Amino acid sequence: MKRLLPLLLTVLLLSACGEQSLPAESSLPESSAAENSAAESQAEEVSEEPSSEESAVPESSAESSAEGTALTPVRTLEGDYEAMVPANFRRGVTPRPARVTVEEPLFFAVQQNGLWGLIDEKGVEILPCQGEELVYLCPEGHWSWYSDIRTDPLKWDTLSAKVEQATGYPLCPGHGGSSYQLFATTPGEAPRYFGGVEGGHGIEELKPEDTRGDAFFPTQYTDLFYYEGEAVDIEPGGYWNFADVEGNVLCPDEKFDQVGWFSGEALAPVQKDRKWAYVDAEGKFVTGFVYESCWGSNYFYNPDTEEYELEEPCYTYSLWEGFAPVVRDGQWGVLDETGKEIIPCQYEAGAPYPGGAFLKKDGVWGLYLLKTDF
Repeated sequence: MKRLLPLLLTVLLLSACGEQSLPAESSLPESSAAENSAAESQAEEVSEEPSSEESAVPESSAESSAEGTALTPVRTLEGDYEAMVPANFRRGVTPRPARVTVEEPLFFAVQQNGLWGLIDEKGVEILPCQGEELVYLCPEGHWSWYSDIRTDPLKWDTLSAKVEQATGYPLCPGHGGSSYQLFATTPGEAPRYFGGVEGGHGIEELKPEDTRGDAFFPTQYTDLFYYEGEAVDIEPGGYWNFADVEGNVLCPDEKFDQVGWFSGEALAPVQKDRKWAYVDAEGKFVTGFVYESCWGSNYFYNPDTEEYELEEPCYTYSLWEGFAPVVRDGQWGVLDETGKEIIPCQYEAGAPYPGGAFLKKDGVWGLYLLKTDF
């Protein structure tokens, strides 16, 4: 019964509304050639097509790319927000299957004075920055927003009706959480689906929607936990990689701490020792491990304490129509589908946008569109 504690903890942690998963933190992998050269990548120039032995695009090549890009925002936002995160963003790094698939129109969770609210992509306020946690669209199609207004049913219902009229989705009334994962016990084994809602967990075969249409998708390699002869959970620990439906591994020589989705893009993010790199669809590194986590929070298993601990931020962004905001040395820039910093990392904050990014400079958020076929 003692071994059921992680499963019970999962249910307790996820009892509030949300799509929180509990991916296990892996053991530290061996350093790759790309990682060994990462420290040199910020000062040295590399070739146009970096291999796993070459590091991230240096600032010099990023600056030259930026010089050929019109860095004039198509619009700016009035709010002095500390952070922005797409609130209905299903193409993020989180390695769970897609459940909520809303993408249009776009809404952004915004933070001001440490509290969260919701705006549309033009900056119109939908929810004031009064929530204690990030606003996001839960698996049931409700806006999760934790604020003091919850204690006043009349105000809550009135506000929920206004939010639904503006976005098509009401405020979340609160319900059980969910947890799901794609996993395999050994490389070469076909991945399976583990998950459930409100404590009802189980193991199932993959469905087409679980892979998001990607040939290779995030897969956790870990053991099953059995209770009274029945597999009821997956063991914490292990590592991450990409696998296809037959079990073929994209990066067979690697054991990542976390990985993100391709979601139909040319690159996907991978993490080792708390740093992120990007790989292409053939499993080749196009950057070194030089980028930092820049958004999201999650509970990760700490094998030393045998507890799940909150890490924030814990993810970096996947590409969205060819571009992704990235953070290096605490500064934000934009990566393109070749692995180049098309905008160098010198901005205060950022957020993804299809074909571009929101970037903050001198306290002002601007939307930069970089896709040439707009």
